[in-house]
Amino acid sequence: MSKQALLVYNPKSGDEHIPVEELRERILLNLKGFDLVVFETTGENDSQKIQEKLQEVEPELVLTGGGDGTVKIVAEVLPQEITLAILPMGSANGLAKCLGIDLLEDGLEALRYLKTSPIDGVEINGELCLHLSDFGLNADMIHQFEEEGTRGMFGYIKSSMKQIFKAEPQPFRIKSGGQVWETKSRMLLVANGDRYGTGAIINPKGKMNDGKFEVVAHDVETWEDFLKMTKSMVDGVVPEGNTVQTWSFESCEIENLNHVNFQIDGELKGKPDKISVKILPGRFKMVVSKNELNR
Repeated sequence: MSKQALLVYNPKSGDEHIPVEELRERILLNLKGFDLVVFETTGENDSQKIQEKLQEVEPELVLTGGGDGTVKIVAEVLPQEITLAILPMGSANGLAKCLGIDLLEDGLEALRYLKTSPIDGVEINGELCLHLSDFGLNADMIHQFEEEGTRGMFGYIKSSMKQIFKAEPQPFRIKSGGQVWETKSRMLLVANGDRYGTGAIINPKGKMNDGKFEVVAHDVETWEDFLKMTKSMVDGVVPEGNTVQTWSFESCEIENLNHVNFQIDGELKGKPDKISVKILPGRFKMVVSKNELNR
């Protein structure tokens, strides 16, 4: 008897739209021993409809065809025991890249092996964060870079250069385990993953299955700092000095002293006075590439 799999497909994700029947055929060429049920999102009550579909189908495997937003909608309602596989098809696929799945073809290939790993989640003010959240400049740079329609590392650097020396460092206070750290930074991240969808490595120490998240302060004062930071985004080697500061936590509180913008997984969340963050160790069982999880 075949096992049940559910595909949650977002037909509006990304620039290249693949017909759902074509995607279904490509999945079944790689996924053996499963019957596949397809659910297409509409943007209206998707979360509730997915919950209902999960109860109806009772799948052992759920696949997402879309970007980070589609993955998050599914992850928020997915029981821990159900395996999640990502088929990256969005304009931003940062979470998939952290799992070694850069392209749709990588996601399809991973279905042949169904290699899984427990993956942590992060809870921020009661909301799930799967990938990366940040305060200040970093969110603005990424949004501008995507609005311009550029791609890859050079697009990121081009966008960064337009803004990075204009912004002022912002003050933050980090509290955890009775200790307090004061820092000023142009961009402060809460990072579960290690890289953006562009491939830029923003948190070289990040591992999504280590039971911890990182708080990362990126700052630049000089062109030398800027070059160190961009080199780090390419090779993943943490630069010396104060260009990057990193703390690893299981939980912490961050005070946003100048009330700068904050985003979670690409969605703006206003200018909170403070955020409370905690790790959700092993919250998900995800399909990863056949290679090592953290490359």
